[in-house]
Amino acid sequence: MLEIKNLSSGYDGPDVLHNIDLEIAPGSLVAVIGANGAGKSTLLRTISSLIKSRSGSVAVDGKELTNSSPSSIVSHGISHVPEGRQVFATMTVAENLDLGAHGTSKHIAMERIDKVMEIFPALKERLTNPAGSLSGGQQQMLAIGRGLMAEPKYLLMDEPSLGLAPIVVQTIFGILPNLAKSGVGILLIEQNGQIALSVADKAVLLERGNITIRGTGQELLKNPEVIERYLGVGNSIGSDPEKQSVMSVRIRSALGSEDSALFQRAKSIVSLKG
Repeated sequence: MLEIKNLSSGYDGPDVLHNIDLEIAPGSLVAVIGANGAGKSTLLRTISSLIKSRSGSVAVDGKELTNSSPSSIVSHGISHVPEGRQVFATMTVAENLDLGAHGTSKHIAMERIDKVMEIFPALKERLTNPAGSLSGGQQQMLAIGRGLMAEPKYLLMDEPSLGLAPIVVQTIFGILPNLAKSGVGILLIEQNGQIALSVADKAVLLERGNITIRGTGQELLKNPEVIERYLGVGNSIGSDPEKQSVMSVRIRSALGSEDSALFQRAKSIVSLKG
């Protein structure tokens, strides 16, 4: 179990995260959704010790890892796939993957590359290509594959849909449940709330560094408060008919039939605040 307890952290000023409690079990997929600036990426960076926590703890299977070195975090089974992919553009695909298995033998690294190729066959014919020559979607696959090269127990993923075409997003998110089924615990940070919640076992809404709502992915997907505060029903769409029409489609997608009580509740929110 990856356990985060009372975790607070920040940069030069006040705390960005406030007393975060979160558990990720092996084989589970936990989504953290929220607006820009809510502290989502800060959470992953603190778990990975890229920024130091100011209070609280991070532990894996009872082993205290708070503020350990990033290399120690990886050696205890946590891999971090950062926002923006951050592949090494002038190095080959194979070399980028090999970095993820740093410290292992060449034989083991090759075995792990074979496993990554099974997950991402689009990379198989590009192993000798510079990573910078790949499409955005292929680079995201490479970034995830590099994280998997450490054979992690827990995979931290930061905005994997960022900047990708919808069809590529569907491919990436179609793979995540299978990774979880293989036993990897996934902590998914994602601004595209609907797609994240649709694949998540559990989920939380992060607002201004605080977890304000918890539940299963489906519960948050159908929660009127999440729709109002996160999907932007109300003030953010105002009386603009086009924006209201778009939001109505999103609400129907999340809640099902427009005859449902939840849809009527959301529609009344639009009427009252529009």
